[in-house]
Amino acid sequence: MSAITAHKDPKLPPPVALPEDASWVGALSLFDAQAAETLVAVVRTLYPHDGLPERIYRRTVFHFDAMASKAPAAAQVFAEFIDMADSALPLPFRELSEGYRVQVLKTLEASAPFRLVQRSAVRFLYDDVEVWQAFGYEGASVHLGGYVNRGFNDLDWLPDPPAGV
Repeated sequence: MSAITAHKDPKLPPPVALPEDASWVGALSLFDAQAAETLVAVVRTLYPHDGLPERIYRRTVFHFDAMASKAPAAAQVFAEFIDMADSALPLPFRELSEGYRVQVLKTLEASAPFRLVQRSAVRFLYDDVEVWQAFGYEGASVHLGGYVNRGFNDLDWLPDPPAGV
């Protein structure tokens, strides 16, 4: 399979560039380091993709922070969720093993704070152009002439249809 280049509409802002080290939390306006790392662990536990680098999960939390900064009600719900996740077991959520993390999230999944985190994670994680690239999704093509002009029939993972169909 050839390398896929994913494209977002050029009118949309590019992905946020965050530092690769622990200083990335300095880009956040509301969450402190512990809250941010808890949320990164939550998003990675909910949507575990071994091939995705940590920076993508951090960008998702960056979007959570921006959303919470603009909406005090959302900030309160995120804070409530972090408290629930971190107080479920003796260790903070971010320090738990994967199995315990899943167990904690299962106990929280019926709560409104969990639903906000889960639904926001889907929105922000899977709308990241780097995720598209990793999964082989080419993204928007209108600004490139459309799918017809870019080879809409370029699937190489499906068998050819039988003759006469």
